[in-house]
Amino acid sequence: MSYDLVVRGGLVVTAEYAVVADVAVVGERIAAIGHDLGGAVELDARGLYVIPGGVDGHVHLTDPTFPPYAELTGDSFATGTRAAAFGGVTTVVDFAQPAVGQPLVEGLDRRLADAAGEAVIDYGLHLNLRDPDPALLADVAGVFERGVPSFKLYMAYEGYRLPDVAIFRAMAAVAGHGGLAVLHAENDDVIGELGRRLEAEGKAGPAWLEACCPPEAEAEAVHRAIALAGIAGARLLVFHLSCAESADEVARAKRDGRDVAGEVTSHGLVLEQSALRSGDLHAQSLAVRPPIRDASQRDALWGALAAGTIDIVSSDHCPRVPLETSHAAGVSGIEARLALVHTFGVGTGRIDLCRWVEACCTRPAEVFGLARKGRLRPGCDADIVVFDPRKEVTLSPETLHSALPFASYDGVTLTGFPVATISRGDVIVADGAFVGEAGRGRFVERSY
Repeated sequence: MSYDLVVRGGLVVTAEYAVVADVAVVGERIAAIGHDLGGAVELDARGLYVIPGGVDGHVHLTDPTFPPYAELTGDSFATGTRAAAFGGVTTVVDFAQPAVGQPLVEGLDRRLADAAGEAVIDYGLHLNLRDPDPALLADVAGVFERGVPSFKLYMAYEGYRLPDVAIFRAMAAVAGHGGLAVLHAENDDVIGELGRRLEAEGKAGPAWLEACCPPEAEAEAVHRAIALAGIAGARLLVFHLSCAESADEVARAKRDGRDVAGEVTSHGLVLEQSALRSGDLHAQSLAVRPPIRDASQRDALWGALAAGTIDIVSSDHCPRVPLETSHAAGVSGIEARLALVHTFGVGTGRIDLCRWVEACCTRPAEVFGLARKGRLRPGCDADIVVFDPRKEVTLSPETLHSALPFASYDGVTLTGFPVATISRGDVIVADGAFVGEAGRGRFVERSY
């Protein structure tokens, strides 16, 4: 049998195994994995890895209604998904941000309009619930009907933070439809008080961020989120765990049989506190919450990822630049994530190849309800990445493909990087060039 496309002779790496084989595609789906397969188009992957397309379930592309982007510029759906494709990502999940008082479905439809005809890879959305008014929860069913089964809830940030009772109500509503509650978990009251005390002593800026946000203030909130989810009967994903104390809370919940998952960011695994001490623009751009912590915490996160306590790695790509100044903010990781985890995880022996693929591709697809993504299996979408484990890339604004004038990992040298990206059977990145069609990405309706 002849196939439309065959990726030949690579080391096929999945969450379960690694074996030299061919991957064959018919139309938009994987048709077979085997040997001596022939196709109308053949890609030679000998000496390279063949892995599922990466799934990044936590990205913030430019949204003019999202307060951090007021009077700012960042990566649009067009530029951000193009950068993602170069980094071996074939599916992202962004956010819809209904305003306080706005019907949830109306806010969702506005965000869908932002993405339509722009993205070059497939995408989904989470719904950010910012309004504590319980009357708005009547809209939850309509959000699910549009293929959005995950709701993000905040314990931090003015304008986003919800009281515990509103979080509990939302979790119960989401649980009633079998969905997923996603939490930014920090004790904002304690963090605010510590910040005020430090500022009174003249201690402000990125170098003091971790002192404002101690691990205990995060772990307490993670514990509280898990307890609320348990009472509400909700599935829970805790975003961007940054410390051993929080990972321990997730581990305890898993041992108790709770339906709880944990996420770590690529910057939490790779960067450490000293990057914030320079006080320069680069340090300011990395002043995110929860904060980047010290090397011992970074090592603890790797241990939790290897053990499965932490399920997935995301980029939390949220970079932005004010229109009138050069002050950058937010981590730009959408293109670098897959290669960063390979270099600093697989390359150092912290995790093996299968766990790398599981954490960056397969498990995110499971957690976010993407049934045909993140796997090399007949019947799944033909989202395939050819990855050269020996290719060296030094990250910089010039080597990356974001629209941004800065790179959060500027100067970091990676060993291993994607050399071809296939999305639903279409080769969209090859030989260092984008060869796909603009706006070809589709909105993926998700369910559990």
